[in-house]
Amino acid sequence: MDYRFLFLQPQGRLAPAPFARGLILLTGAMMILTILSAIVSPNLGILQYTLVFPYLSLFAKRLHDAGLSAWFWIAFLLGFSVVNMILSALLLPVLSPGAFAVQVEVQKLMETSGFVAAFESLAERAAEYARLSVVTSVAAFLLASGLTGFAAYRMRTDPQPNRHGRPADHGPGAADTFT
Repeated sequence: MDYRFLFLQPQGRLAPAPFARGLILLTGAMMILTILSAIVSPNLGILQYTLVFPYLSLFAKRLHDAGLSAWFWIAFLLGFSVVNMILSALLLPVLSPGAFAVQVEVQKLMETSGFVAAFESLAERAAEYARLSVVTSVAAFLLASGLTGFAAYRMRTDPQPNRHGRPADHGPGAADTFT
């Protein structure tokens, strides 16, 4: 299997092991983009959207291997989002106390001066907040991605041929995934 099949084609089936390797690569790329957006500029965070289709392709093929529709990826995306949000809220005061202090200041400003003033203050401090919260962002992302990926990894392969292909047919050249 080649990288084009892994990341750019949502059709076909994908066994758990190549799925896990692909997820590790995408997670690493996402972490690098997260760190770069915190260090260089928050505007670099927009590059993370380029990884949405590779994630979709990877999960779609894994879902196909289990005999499910790729539309179930939406459930994985929602689950990832909820877990990531909860973990970020729980980890922020522990891992990024500076970012938590900024958040508290913005909340107090919102209570006294209103939503617009708080939003403007947060917009002015976006680079500082991103830099201060990068450890929490990466930790929450890794945990949420790991949990979501583990759930997809553990799905049983449909032993019968289904509308997405045969079980042994895990894409062209399946034996040379990362050689």
